[in-house]
Amino acid sequence: RDTEGFSSSQLAVMGSADSAVLGLNRVNPTPGSIELSVNASTFYAGLMAWLGWFLFALFGAIGLAALPLDLILAFVHRPHHMDAVEFAEAQMSLRDRVNELVSVGELIKLEREERAQQNGGKGGGFFNKEARKQAAEEKKTLLQFKQAVYLLEEDAEDFANCSENYKNYNPLIPIGCLIGGILAFIISIFWVLHIILYMLPAEPVTPFLNSFFQWFKWFPLFGVLCVAIFSFYLLMAALKGCFKFGLRFLFFQVHPMKLNKTYMSSFLFNIGLCLLCALPVVQFCASAFQDYARYTTINQVFNVQLYYLKFFGWWWRQKIFEYVLLAIVLLTCLY
Repeated sequence: RDTEGFSSSQLAVMGSADSAVLGLNRVNPTPGSIELSVNASTFYAGLMAWLGWFLFALFGAIGLAALPLDLILAFVHRPHHMDAVEFAEAQMSLRDRVNELVSVGELIKLEREERAQQNGGKGGGFFNKEARKQAAEEKKTLLQFKQAVYLLEEDAEDFANCSENYKNYNPLIPIGCLIGGILAFIISIFWVLHIILYMLPAEPVTPFLNSFFQWFKWFPLFGVLCVAIFSFYLLMAALKGCFKFGLRFLFFQVHPMKLNKTYMSSFLFNIGLCLLCALPVVQFCASAFQDYARYTTINQVFNVQLYYLKFFGWWWRQKIFEYVLLAIVLLTCLY
Protein backbone atom coordinates (compact mmCIF):
# COMPACT_ATOMS: atom_id res chain seq x y z
CA ARG A 1 0.00 0.00 0.00
CA ASP A 2 1.35 3.38 -0.97
CA THR A 3 1.91 5.56 2.10
CA GLU A 4 3.79 8.43 0.43
CA GLY A 5 2.47 11.82 1.39
CA PHE A 6 0.73 10.52 4.53
CA SER A 7 0.67 12.86 7.56
CA SER A 8 -0.91 12.95 10.99
CA SER A 9 -3.29 15.66 9.87
CA GLN A 10 -5.13 13.09 7.77
CA LEU A 11 -6.18 11.13 10.91
CA ALA A 12 -9.77 11.55 12.02
CA VAL A 13 -10.53 12.87 15.46
CA MET A 14 -11.33 10.05 17.94
CA GLY A 15 -14.95 10.08 18.85
CA SER A 16 -16.89 8.89 21.89
CA ALA A 17 -17.43 5.44 20.40
CA ASP A 18 -13.70 4.97 19.94
CA SER A 19 -13.05 6.07 23.54
CA ALA A 20 -15.61 3.55 24.79
CA VAL A 21 -13.89 0.71 22.89
CA LEU A 22 -10.51 1.67 24.32
CA GLY A 23 -12.00 1.85 27.83
CA LEU A 24 -13.36 -1.67 27.53
CA ASN A 25 -10.01 -3.07 26.38
CA ARG A 26 -7.87 -1.17 28.89
CA VAL A 27 -5.82 -3.35 31.24
CA ASN A 28 -6.84 -3.01 34.88
CA PRO A 29 -4.05 -0.98 36.53
CA THR A 30 -4.90 -2.23 40.03
CA PRO A 31 -2.00 -4.39 41.30
CA GLY A 32 -2.82 -7.98 42.10
CA SER A 33 -1.12 -11.24 42.95
CA ILE A 34 -0.94 -14.72 41.54
CA GLU A 35 -0.13 -17.98 43.28
CA LEU A 36 2.60 -20.20 41.87
CA SER A 37 3.68 -23.61 43.07
CA VAL A 38 7.28 -24.33 44.03
CA ASN A 39 9.02 -27.66 43.87
CA ALA A 40 9.65 -29.81 46.93
CA SER A 41 13.35 -28.93 47.19
CA THR A 42 12.60 -25.19 47.30
CA PHE A 43 9.94 -25.66 49.97
CA TYR A 44 12.28 -27.88 52.02
CA ALA A 45 14.99 -25.22 51.75
CA GLY A 46 12.53 -22.64 53.05
CA LEU A 47 11.52 -24.90 55.94
CA MET A 48 15.13 -25.60 56.98
CA ALA A 49 16.05 -21.93 56.61
CA TRP A 50 13.13 -20.94 58.84
CA LEU A 51 14.08 -23.51 61.50
CA GLY A 52 17.76 -22.63 61.33
CA TRP A 53 17.03 -18.94 61.76
CA PHE A 54 16.00 -19.50 65.39
CA LEU A 55 19.49 -20.84 66.14
CA PHE A 56 21.35 -18.37 63.96
CA ALA A 57 19.52 -15.32 65.31
CA LEU A 58 20.55 -16.31 68.85
CA PHE A 59 24.02 -17.83 68.44
CA GLY A 60 25.11 -15.66 65.53
CA ALA A 61 24.18 -12.48 67.39
CA ILE A 62 26.07 -13.56 70.52
CA GLY A 63 29.06 -14.53 68.42
CA LEU A 64 29.19 -11.19 66.59
CA ALA A 65 29.82 -9.51 69.93
CA ALA A 66 31.79 -12.27 71.69
CA LEU A 67 34.22 -13.38 68.97
CA PRO A 68 36.19 -10.10 68.68
CA LEU A 69 36.22 -9.65 72.45
CA ASP A 70 37.53 -13.16 73.15
CA LEU A 71 40.32 -12.80 70.60
CA ILE A 72 41.44 -9.46 72.04
CA LEU A 73 41.25 -10.82 75.61
CA ALA A 74 43.41 -13.76 74.52
CA PHE A 75 46.13 -11.20 73.81
CA VAL A 76 45.49 -9.21 77.00
CA HIS A 77 45.67 -12.34 79.20
CA ARG A 78 48.55 -13.94 77.30
CA PRO A 79 51.00 -16.06 79.34
CA HIS A 80 53.74 -14.13 81.08
CA HIS A 81 56.61 -15.15 83.31
CA MET A 82 55.70 -15.41 87.02
CA ASP A 83 57.95 -14.84 90.00
CA ALA A 84 58.14 -17.29 92.92
CA VAL A 85 55.28 -15.72 94.89
CA GLU A 86 52.89 -15.61 91.92
CA PHE A 87 53.83 -19.16 90.97
CA ALA A 88 53.12 -20.49 94.46
CA GLU A 89 49.77 -18.69 94.72
CA ALA A 90 48.61 -19.90 91.31
CA GLN A 91 49.73 -23.45 92.03
CA MET A 92 47.93 -23.48 95.38
CA SER A 93 44.74 -22.10 93.81
CA LEU A 94 44.74 -24.77 91.11
CA ARG A 95 45.40 -27.50 93.67
CA ASP A 96 42.48 -26.38 95.82
CA ARG A 97 40.16 -26.28 92.82
CA VAL A 98 41.25 -29.75 91.73
CA ASN A 99 40.61 -31.20 95.19
CA GLU A 100 37.23 -29.49 95.34
CA LEU A 101 36.16 -30.83 91.95
CA VAL A 102 37.33 -34.34 92.86
CA SER A 103 35.15 -34.20 95.97
CA VAL A 104 32.18 -32.91 93.97
CA GLY A 105 32.68 -35.63 91.38
CA GLU A 106 32.67 -38.31 94.07
CA LEU A 107 29.45 -36.90 95.54
CA ILE A 108 27.77 -36.90 92.13
CA LYS A 109 28.84 -40.49 91.58
CA LEU A 110 27.47 -41.60 94.98
CA GLU A 111 24.15 -39.81 94.41
CA ARG A 112 23.71 -41.47 91.03
CA GLU A 113 24.47 -44.89 92.48
CA GLU A 114 22.02 -44.38 95.37
CA ARG A 115 19.30 -43.21 92.98
CA ALA A 116 19.90 -46.23 90.76
CA GLN A 117 19.61 -48.58 93.74
CA GLN A 118 16.38 -46.91 94.88
CA ASN A 119 14.86 -47.31 91.41
CA GLY A 120 16.07 -50.88 91.11
CA GLY A 121 18.32 -50.06 88.18
CA LYS A 122 15.40 -48.64 86.18
CA GLY A 123 14.41 -45.09 85.36
CA GLY A 124 11.44 -43.42 86.97
CA GLY A 125 9.54 -43.28 83.69
CA PHE A 126 8.31 -40.36 81.63
CA PHE A 127 5.05 -40.01 83.54
CA ASN A 128 6.77 -39.88 86.93
CA LYS A 129 6.97 -36.17 87.68
CA GLU A 130 9.32 -36.57 90.63
CA ALA A 131 11.69 -38.78 88.64
CA ARG A 132 11.75 -36.30 85.75
CA LYS A 133 12.48 -33.46 88.16
CA GLN A 134 15.36 -35.40 89.73
CA ALA A 135 16.75 -36.26 86.29
CA ALA A 136 16.65 -32.58 85.27
CA GLU A 137 18.43 -31.53 88.47
CA GLU A 138 21.03 -34.25 87.97
CA LYS A 139 21.62 -33.13 84.38
CA LYS A 140 22.02 -29.51 85.46
CA THR A 141 24.47 -30.49 88.21
CA LEU A 142 26.48 -32.57 85.75
CA LEU A 143 26.63 -29.67 83.28
CA GLN A 144 27.82 -27.34 86.04
CA PHE A 145 30.48 -29.88 86.97
CA LYS A 146 31.65 -30.18 83.34
CA GLN A 147 31.74 -26.40 83.06
CA ALA A 148 33.92 -26.13 86.16
CA VAL A 149 36.22 -28.87 84.82
CA TYR A 150 36.55 -27.09 81.48
CA LEU A 151 37.43 -23.77 83.14
CA LEU A 152 39.94 -25.55 85.37
CA GLU A 153 41.57 -27.17 82.33
CA GLU A 154 41.83 -23.75 80.67
CA ASP A 155 43.49 -22.23 83.74
CA ALA A 156 45.79 -25.23 84.12
CA GLU A 157 46.89 -24.86 80.50
CA ASP A 158 47.56 -21.14 81.00
CA PHE A 159 49.52 -21.96 84.17
CA ALA A 160 51.61 -24.51 82.27
CA ASN A 161 52.33 -21.96 79.54
CA CYS A 162 53.51 -19.53 82.22
CA SER A 163 55.78 -22.07 83.92
CA GLU A 164 57.24 -25.28 82.48
CA ASN A 165 56.04 -24.63 78.90
CA TYR A 166 56.99 -20.96 78.89
CA LYS A 167 60.06 -21.47 76.70
CA ASN A 168 58.12 -23.60 74.22
CA TYR A 169 55.15 -21.24 73.97
CA ASN A 170 54.83 -19.49 70.61
CA PRO A 171 54.70 -15.71 71.28
CA LEU A 172 53.14 -15.13 67.86
CA ILE A 173 49.85 -16.76 68.96
CA PRO A 174 48.72 -13.80 71.12
CA ILE A 175 49.75 -11.37 68.38
CA GLY A 176 47.74 -13.36 65.87
CA CYS A 177 44.77 -13.29 68.25
CA LEU A 178 45.08 -9.50 68.57
CA ILE A 179 45.18 -9.01 64.80
CA GLY A 180 42.29 -11.44 64.35
CA GLY A 181 40.34 -9.68 67.10
CA ILE A 182 40.78 -6.27 65.45
CA LEU A 183 39.69 -7.63 62.07
CA ALA A 184 36.74 -9.45 63.69
CA PHE A 185 35.72 -6.25 65.47
CA ILE A 186 35.76 -4.36 62.16
CA ILE A 187 33.69 -7.04 60.41
CA SER A 188 31.17 -7.14 63.28
CA ILE A 189 30.79 -3.35 63.20
CA PHE A 190 30.32 -3.45 59.43
CA TRP A 191 27.64 -6.14 59.77
CA VAL A 192 25.73 -4.17 62.41
CA LEU A 193 25.90 -0.98 60.34
CA HIS A 194 24.85 -2.84 57.21
CA ILE A 195 21.81 -4.28 58.98
CA ILE A 196 20.79 -0.85 60.28
CA LEU A 197 21.44 1.14 57.10
CA TYR A 198 20.51 -1.34 54.36
CA MET A 199 18.47 -4.30 55.58
CA LEU A 200 15.99 -2.88 58.10
CA PRO A 201 14.75 0.34 56.38
CA ALA A 202 12.00 -0.02 53.78
CA GLU A 203 14.16 2.13 51.50
CA PRO A 204 17.87 1.48 52.16
CA VAL A 205 19.77 4.51 53.37
CA THR A 206 22.88 3.39 51.52
CA PRO A 207 24.05 0.22 49.73
CA PHE A 208 27.07 0.23 52.09
CA LEU A 209 28.83 -3.15 51.70
CA ASN A 210 27.25 -3.66 48.27
CA SER A 211 29.05 -0.56 47.02
CA PHE A 212 32.30 -1.83 48.53
CA PHE A 213 31.99 -5.21 46.77
CA GLN A 214 31.00 -3.60 43.47
CA TRP A 215 34.07 -1.37 43.65
CA PHE A 216 36.16 -4.46 42.79
CA LYS A 217 34.84 -4.60 39.23
CA TRP A 218 38.40 -4.08 38.04
CA PHE A 219 39.20 -7.51 39.59
CA PRO A 220 35.96 -9.36 40.50
CA LEU A 221 37.76 -12.10 42.43
CA PHE A 222 38.41 -9.67 45.29
CA GLY A 223 34.70 -8.94 45.60
CA VAL A 224 33.89 -12.66 45.71
CA LEU A 225 36.57 -13.20 48.37
CA CYS A 226 35.15 -10.39 50.49
CA VAL A 227 31.65 -11.88 50.28
CA ALA A 228 33.09 -15.26 51.27
CA ILE A 229 34.92 -13.73 54.26
CA PHE A 230 31.85 -11.91 55.52
CA SER A 231 29.69 -15.02 55.06
CA PHE A 232 32.16 -17.42 56.68
CA TYR A 233 32.53 -15.02 59.58
CA LEU A 234 28.83 -15.44 60.34
CA LEU A 235 29.27 -19.21 60.68
CA MET A 236 32.25 -18.74 62.99
CA ALA A 237 30.21 -16.28 65.03
CA ALA A 238 27.39 -18.85 65.33
CA LEU A 239 29.83 -21.48 66.67
CA LYS A 240 31.31 -19.02 69.15
CA GLY A 241 27.86 -17.87 70.21
CA CYS A 242 26.71 -21.45 70.80
CA PHE A 243 29.75 -22.12 72.99
CA LYS A 244 29.34 -18.90 75.00
CA PHE A 245 25.60 -19.46 75.45
CA GLY A 246 26.05 -23.06 76.57
CA LEU A 247 28.85 -22.13 78.94
CA ARG A 248 26.77 -19.40 80.57
CA PHE A 249 23.23 -20.76 80.73
CA LEU A 250 23.92 -24.53 80.96
CA PHE A 251 21.08 -25.60 78.67
CA PHE A 252 23.30 -28.11 76.89
CA GLN A 253 26.81 -29.48 77.01
CA VAL A 254 29.55 -27.25 75.60
CA HIS A 255 31.64 -28.61 72.75
CA PRO A 256 34.88 -26.60 72.41
CA MET A 257 37.12 -27.09 69.39
CA LYS A 258 40.84 -27.30 70.16
CA LEU A 259 43.80 -28.47 68.17
CA ASN A 260 44.53 -32.14 68.99
CA LYS A 261 42.06 -31.98 71.91
CA THR A 262 38.65 -32.26 70.24
CA TYR A 263 36.35 -35.24 70.77
CA MET A 264 34.45 -36.78 67.88
CA SER A 265 31.16 -35.84 69.57
CA SER A 266 32.27 -32.20 69.56
CA PHE A 267 33.09 -32.43 65.87
CA LEU A 268 29.65 -33.87 65.11
CA PHE A 269 27.88 -31.27 67.27
CA ASN A 270 29.63 -28.30 65.66
CA ILE A 271 29.23 -29.71 62.15
CA GLY A 272 25.52 -30.17 62.81
CA LEU A 273 25.27 -26.59 64.04
CA CYS A 274 27.09 -25.36 60.91
CA LEU A 275 24.67 -27.28 58.70
CA LEU A 276 21.63 -25.90 60.53
CA CYS A 277 22.95 -22.34 60.25
CA ALA A 278 24.18 -22.69 56.65
CA LEU A 279 20.85 -21.94 54.95
CA PRO A 280 20.02 -18.98 57.22
CA VAL A 281 23.48 -17.56 56.58
CA VAL A 282 23.07 -17.95 52.81
CA GLN A 283 19.64 -16.34 52.93
CA PHE A 284 20.88 -13.56 55.18
CA CYS A 285 23.79 -12.81 52.84
CA ALA A 286 21.53 -13.01 49.75
CA SER A 287 19.25 -10.43 51.37
CA ALA A 288 22.15 -8.28 52.59
CA PHE A 289 23.94 -8.26 49.22
CA GLN A 290 20.97 -7.95 46.86
CA ASP A 291 22.55 -5.14 44.86
CA TYR A 292 25.79 -7.05 44.40
CA ALA A 293 24.07 -10.37 43.53
CA ARG A 294 20.98 -9.03 41.74
CA TYR A 295 21.43 -11.13 38.59
CA THR A 296 22.36 -14.39 40.31
CA THR A 297 20.36 -17.58 40.76
CA ILE A 298 20.72 -17.41 44.54
CA ASN A 299 18.97 -14.03 44.51
CA GLN A 300 16.13 -15.49 42.45
CA VAL A 301 15.70 -18.42 44.84
CA PHE A 302 15.98 -16.71 48.24
CA ASN A 303 14.75 -13.19 47.49
CA VAL A 304 11.87 -14.19 45.20
CA GLN A 305 10.71 -17.78 45.62
CA LEU A 306 11.39 -18.24 49.34
CA TYR A 307 10.66 -14.60 50.15
CA TYR A 308 7.00 -14.98 49.14
CA LEU A 309 6.30 -18.46 50.49
CA LYS A 310 3.16 -18.75 52.55
CA PHE A 311 3.79 -18.61 56.33
CA PHE A 312 7.59 -18.64 56.04
CA GLY A 313 7.67 -15.57 53.83
CA TRP A 314 5.85 -13.45 56.42
CA TRP A 315 8.75 -13.85 58.86
CA TRP A 316 11.22 -12.64 56.24
CA ARG A 317 9.10 -9.83 54.81
CA GLN A 318 8.51 -8.44 58.29
CA LYS A 319 12.27 -8.85 59.01
CA ILE A 320 11.54 -10.50 62.36
CA PHE A 321 14.82 -12.38 62.55
CA GLU A 322 16.91 -9.34 61.59
CA TYR A 323 15.36 -7.29 64.39
CA VAL A 324 15.90 -10.14 66.88
CA LEU A 325 19.51 -10.61 65.77
CA LEU A 326 20.28 -6.90 66.12
CA ALA A 327 18.59 -6.73 69.53
CA ILE A 328 20.57 -9.72 70.85
CA VAL A 329 23.82 -8.21 69.56
CA LEU A 330 23.13 -5.01 71.50
CA LEU A 331 22.11 -6.94 74.63
CA THR A 332 25.27 -9.05 74.43
CA CYS A 333 27.41 -5.92 74.16
CA LEU A 334 25.69 -4.46 77.23
CA TYR A 335 26.01 -7.74 79.12
